[in-house]
Amino acid sequence: MLHLFRRKNLFLRSYLIYSLYISSFIYPIAIMATPNPTLISQNYLSNSFLNKLLIQGMEKGIQGDYQKSIINFTKVIRLSPYEIEAYYNRGIAYGKIDYNIDAIADFNEAISLNNNMVDIYIARAKVYYKLGKLGEAITDLKTAKILCYQQKNKVCYQETLEMLNSFQLN
Repeated sequence: MLHLFRRKNLFLRSYLIYSLYISSFIYPIAIMATPNPTLISQNYLSNSFLNKLLIQGMEKGIQGDYQKSIINFTKVIRLSPYEIEAYYNRGIAYGKIDYNIDAIADFNEAISLNNNMVDIYIARAKVYYKLGKLGEAITDLKTAKILCYQQKNKVCYQETLEMLNSFQLN
């Protein structure tokens, strides 16, 4: 499932930037004129070293090496403890290896730093759902739905509404 990736400072030139949704991971992918998609540089952080660590962590996550992914995100957090993307992505990686309590803790920290990032609420809702905490999952999806509406993101709103309806049926 492809969604337009909505982050800052993309190097567009002759590349098409998409986000590739790979089993709950959302990562920037450049689809080039070659048969193999390549992750290209994207600035999430102002510090180029931290940005490089963050992107390396994302690449490890795409490859399914969640332990190394977590190590990279942890390095970013140790050097700069206010990096939302590092907490968010480490939370995703923790969830992939069923370290669900750690995932929730990272999502909580990311939300404390920026409570307007829809993706964090959706990711945390999925982990809550895995843990059988349906009430918390539904609360997060309702928050995400409101944020999508406020941000005038119709696709996000519809997808969140569908997920919310499927959670409420269970």
